[in-house]
Amino acid sequence: MKQLLLAISLLVLTGCSLLPDHTLDYRKAEVLPRMAVPEGMSVDSSEDLFRVPEPDRRVPYREQDRFEVPTPPAAAVAVESGPAPDEPVPDVRNTRIVLTRDGNDYPIIMIYTAFPWAWEYVGQSLAETDLRVEDRSRDAGIFFVRVPKQYGLDEKEAQIKLSHTVNGVQVAVLNSRGTALVEAGPGKAILQRLYDSL
Repeated sequence: MKQLLLAISLLVLTGCSLLPDHTLDYRKAEVLPRMAVPEGMSVDSSEDLFRVPEPDRRVPYREQDRFEVPTPPAAAVAVESGPAPDEPVPDVRNTRIVLTRDGNDYPIIMIYTAFPWAWEYVGQSLAETDLRVEDRSRDAGIFFVRVPKQYGLDEKEAQIKLSHTVNGVQVAVLNSRGTALVEAGPGKAILQRLYDSL
């Protein structure tokens, strides 16, 4: 039994040396000719950005021949400062906004525009009401608001939720946890106040 274990151990220890070693195969790679640019076309620069040192500079290693890895050129970042010139900013006065009811007879606001504009309109309008915005999540389409007692809501907080629909953006009022719509009475009062500011 000990001899079997010893044989297995020796086989494991020497196993790696039995496999072919391809770590230095890159030295056999041939240098390809520079790419030819088709007639009628040009390139901005033919400078080598990431040159690999010649083989005689790589082996043997000498301190004075140290190869410094070049850093890539800085990438240009385009920052959008506003809409494109051919894309006018929609005017909220010309945007169709309706206080209505959904299929379950629950009060909602429908804003017939793209989500980014609806988000801006609702955010600006909430700032003009007594509903205080405590937080917001544009990705989730939610404004977290503190609701005064006069609206008849049992909780002190609620969520104004914007949802994409086929026709535009639907605005509804959810409870503070976002798990259900608030009761129709307080929901309509909150949406009416918001609608009056839109």
